[in-house]
Amino acid sequence: MLVVDDSPLYSPEFFADDDPWTYLAGLRADHPVSVHRRDDGYEFYALTRYADVYTAYVDHQRLSSSYGTMVDGSYLPQKDSASGRMLIVTDQPAHTAIRKPIKTSGFSREMLARVGRTVRRNLQDALGKLSVGDQLDFSAVVAPELPKGVLEVLFGIGPKDAHHLLEATRTMIGYRDEVYAGNSPLDSLVDAQLDVLEFIDDLIGHRLGTGQADDMIGFLAQCVADGTMPRDVAVLNGLNVAVGGNETTPHTAGLTVHTIDGEREQWRKVADGDVGCDVATQEFLRWTSTNSYVQRLAVEDFEVGGHTIPAGSFVTLWNMSANRDPEVFDHPDTFLIDRADNKQLAFGAGVHRCVGAPAATLEIQTFVEELAAWDKAFAVRTPPRRLRSNFMLGLTELQVEVVDAKEFGAS
Repeated sequence: MLVVDDSPLYSPEFFADDDPWTYLAGLRADHPVSVHRRDDGYEFYALTRYADVYTAYVDHQRLSSSYGTMVDGSYLPQKDSASGRMLIVTDQPAHTAIRKPIKTSGFSREMLARVGRTVRRNLQDALGKLSVGDQLDFSAVVAPELPKGVLEVLFGIGPKDAHHLLEATRTMIGYRDEVYAGNSPLDSLVDAQLDVLEFIDDLIGHRLGTGQADDMIGFLAQCVADGTMPRDVAVLNGLNVAVGGNETTPHTAGLTVHTIDGEREQWRKVADGDVGCDVATQEFLRWTSTNSYVQRLAVEDFEVGGHTIPAGSFVTLWNMSANRDPEVFDHPDTFLIDRADNKQLAFGAGVHRCVGAPAATLEIQTFVEELAAWDKAFAVRTPPRRLRSNFMLGLTELQVEVVDAKEFGAS
């Protein structure tokens, strides 16, 4: 088995300034299961083939989520401090007990309909203010409108509070990027976490006093009131939903705009109605693979890809590599907006498939629909600035110019 010392997969700079796709493609072809070490002794196994990644996702007996889902989440094989209380770092059977009220209150058909209407309204307002010739940073001006709509509905807050929460969660995920964290990344991370936790705790405390339970936060507050969920569990899972939803879709939207600019002929198929926005959305999700990987810990020896990963080992499941696997996708390194039977793993698989996947998919599809209906388009004018993170693929800056849609399609 290949062992890589001082692996670039640890480096946020590598993901921002280099070509992680090509590096992972080489691993997938020649060493689909490999070990990646660092000078300080930290190491993990990397799974890069679709079949192996999927196998790992659905094996909840031998692979645990309770030890942190990010590299460096915990240096030693010890449980995350939120294990058993926050959905993303909780194993069965507690996982189901936490997931059910979140899914019921936050991602029911009724709530998704409300989310869709709010996101569409926000996008239409943002796009409606733009004129041909306007130049802007899409990442700062338009992309945040997607998660803002979700926060307004699920958390029952206004645009100003939604923006505040977005800023804090963005720092939590991008704390190693100076755009978000400045010169003190760890201090910024801690401050942002405390800010979000305090914000959500205040929301729940307020709902306890009003008894209002017509959104996710209100429902969780009701669970606290009737004794079915401890308050700290409600707060932690409010944070879980906020971070998961706030940081994926804005980056996916930015990468989608960048992709459209480079694939104008294919985009015309959507704008002309020849390809459905639902089909296009699935390809944007596969192509961008915003959440690059998740980490697990083997609590038993785990056999995968012809290798045995010993108990006590960290294992990383590389979504971005699985979504370019030629064993599953024809022409995987080509963006095909009409790709059929798209089995992308952007949201994972199994019981730990992202609980917010329906909302995130709805956000992106709504965004695609609004862009397709818009009489204008975003033309990228300068190379984007990529986020310095190995966990989240995204853009911290995307300078665009608003152009006439007919001119854009003819370019």
